Amino acid sequence: MLRMTTTEALDGYSRIRLVDSIDDKVMTEAREKFASYVRQGVIEKGSFDDDCWMLSDEVRRRRINFGIPDGRKVSEWTGCDSKVYTGYVKAYMVMILGELALATMASICKSLMAFGMADYDEACKWDVETSHVLQFIMMIPDNDGYLGSVAEYIEENRTLDRWSRHPRQLSDFGNYLSFDRKIKEFWENTSAVKKRKYFPIHLWWTLTSILPLRATEFLLLPADCVRSEENRFFLTVRRTKLKKHNSGHGYTIAKDYSLHEYEIPQKLADEIMAYKKAVGRSLKHDKDTLFLPGNRTKLGYLTYHQMKQLLREFCDEVMCDGDYPINIGDTRHLAMINLILSGGSPVICRELAGHESIDISSNYYANLSTVVESAAYEAYYMGRDEVTLDGSMEIKLHVPGGAYRINGGYCDAEHIGDGDISECMKNYSRSGKFAECHECRHFYPDGESLRLKVQKNAKDKVDADGLFLMKVIEQVRKGNGAQEEIEQALLRLQNSSADYRNVLSRDWKGAR
Repeated sequence: MLRMTTTEALDGYSRIRLVDSIDDKVMTEAREKFASYVRQGVIEKGSFDDDCWMLSDEVRRRRINFGIPDGRKVSEWTGCDSKVYTGYVKAYMVMILGELALATMASICKSLMAFGMADYDEACKWDVETSHVLQFIMMIPDNDGYLGSVAEYIEENRTLDRWSRHPRQLSDFGNYLSFDRKIKEFWENTSAVKKRKYFPIHLWWTLTSILPLRATEFLLLPADCVRSEENRFFLTVRRTKLKKHNSGHGYTIAKDYSLHEYEIPQKLADEIMAYKKAVGRSLKHDKDTLFLPGNRTKLGYLTYHQMKQLLREFCDEVMCDGDYPINIGDTRHLAMINLILSGGSPVICRELAGHESIDISSNYYANLSTVVESAAYEAYYMGRDEVTLDGSMEIKLHVPGGAYRINGGYCDAEHIGDGDISECMKNYSRSGKFAECHECRHFYPDGESLRLKVQKNAKDKVDADGLFLMKVIEQVRKGNGAQEEIEQALLRLQNSSADYRNVLSRDWKGAR
């Protein structure tokens, strides 16, 4: 992703400034940069305000067109009229001029202009030059449009290619585990001022990585969202009705969202109440929401734009990387994955069965073995005083005391040496045979090659069960199955995941 920058001239020196919003100052700088490219001959024809520019790199010429066809206009969801929106596109194009080939520039401009003229539903499913489209609309200043909503839907659906053919791409799970560790360390040691500033980030990570809320559902948490009853604490959240087929738009928060309660730990309830006390009277704003909106918003609540910017600032301060690979929408997917692997409740089964597109959902279930690996490694990593990441770590077999010697390895099942085969009867191979040691969770293989085969079989079983779950969900969505079948498929996946964790933990324990 390109970072938008501009150069500031100061007393005897200059500095590079990141551009996060196309404000009046940036528009002025864009015009100045445009004039500079005219003097260099890169822009051969057209003024900044013209609908067409002619650019040249001395090898070929390329026309950049900002015109809006007769009978068309920029859509209302952008919050801009045609002149303002086109001005933003021109400023964006000038800022990336010098970074990309002219043919690429023309393609990006064409996509941004078509995007602004698309209706709301089409914009939410936009799949052309997606990274630039997202960066561009996040730079448009907050207004009364639906920019945040469109950005959220695109990010939920976005892929490295066309969204309808591939599942959403999450970051490497090691990044999420590292972020989790860092945010916990930060929260334990930071000041009250920092806690007030970054509380939305802390609560977002803590809550939505367990409860699969969409970004806007989280940002619209009611101001009075916590209540207690007989030493139990409950959180009220707003869940959208607009994902349901039979729900029309009511065009108000009260009509488009329904209230739901979930029991939460007292520690989390205390943190929310402490935040409310810290912000005091300033919590009163236009919308009945928990978080304070940014100063520049006209919408009366902490918007998606502002939450993205706050996350970037947090990553810059805590992770030392403002472009750390984590997005607001990721935690909903992480919550689904956590619930899938740790225990499928009726809530998660309803969520799974309710997905409108299996293409979007499939990344929850494809390659779940990588999630198990990351979690097992993180547990091992946190339990060691020192870790080497240069590839020289030797993995050795760890055999627990009292294990019974069998053909090809050891068995740690209790009383197996006394002839008790009750654990053996719980295990059967994919070929249908009982007491197949190589596929049993109690088996510790002897040789290196056999150990790797056991590990591969366990890994493949997790991924196969994930794909099976995906197929069951698709059948239930189509009305060809019962929700109980999802619960059974979840159970099957949870068992194979537990087996794979056991296999991995044996290896890593042996390396201590």
